[in-house]
Amino acid sequence: MSIGDWDIFGDIERLRRIGRSAGSSFPARESLGEEAVWAPPVDILDQDDALVLLVDLPGLRREDIDLRIDRDSLTLEGERPRSEPSSGLRLERPVGRFRRSFRIGLPVDPGKATAVYRDGVLRIDLPRAARAGPSRLKVPVE
Repeated sequence: MSIGDWDIFGDIERLRRIGRSAGSSFPARESLGEEAVWAPPVDILDQDDALVLLVDLPGLRREDIDLRIDRDSLTLEGERPRSEPSSGLRLERPVGRFRRSFRIGLPVDPGKATAVYRDGVLRIDLPRAARAGPSRLKVPVE
């Protein structure tokens, strides 16, 4: 194989899939900001009346979390400081800045969004926007 035939991006994606299947979390590159170091895992649930996001953020304080909803996107940012000296024998818990952004893609009412942080899990409820019923308009045929 010559260097010209090497598909580096394909290889990176294959490694990412292997990591996910092994239980590791390799976040997609586009989900991290320039300054982000890690990305918390997120579950997104589509319920009848709302979208629900469950974000694992153990060890953070509420004031360490910044949540914004802009039109059709949700952005979650923050920072987990290192709590112990970095001279540990094995350090696996991610520290530093994180950032996750999601395109919502469904009509939600951001004014009614709620976020509850309990036991290291942030739950974000995005109620669906009230949809206007189908409007009918009689169009005269000329």
